Amino acid sequence: DLALESNPSDHPRASTIFLSKSQTDVREKRKSNHLNHVSPGQLTKKYSSCSTIFLDDSTVSQPNLRTTIKCVTLAIYYHIKNRDADRSLDIFDERSHPLTREKIPEEYFKHDPEHKFIYRFVRTLFSAAQLTAECAIVTLVYLERLLTYAEIDICPTNWKRIVLGAILLASKVWDDQAVWNVDYCQILKDITVEDM
Repeated sequence: DLALESNPSDHPRASTIFLSKSQTDVREKRKSNHLNHVSPGQLTKKYSSCSTIFLDDSTVSQPNLRTTIKCVTLAIYYHIKNRDADRSLDIFDERSHPLTREKIPEEYFKHDPEHKFIYRFVRTLFSAAQLTAECAIVTLVYLERLLTYAEIDICPTNWKRIVLGAILLASKVWDDQAVWNVDYCQILKDITVEDM
């Protein structure tokens, strides 16, 4: 079946998975703002051109790392929140392979993580490993490919390990001088090189 499917990377108009999953929330917020007469606030005029497309204080040639990580983690949040099921693989299950020695309560795995929690996890990895904004985008691409081709869902039990794996792969592929596995073990104190 996969051989017959077209590769979304080959089609410039193909949308990302998270875009379709986030659309319902965006529509609901717009309706709410319209009904409650919330104005978007004072907008400052910045004009985009081919070389400078403004996203906050970010441009394509000089992306803002914090903003990019915030957007990527929002995409991850929507993947978790609007998942179809809880399909997973044992290798990603944090109950079987915890990232910490501390006992994690079973209640933790029953609720979707908040966006700020996902952001803190990713931001910590990116700042400690000194990764770039481009690496964050590549991370999201690898994560979406995994979800599509492995037919699994990102959920409360596996999101940290899946995101960690996508970041690790993206940093090794994207950066000329990639961070060593042992460096990630120093960031996540309780994880071993073998596990990484």
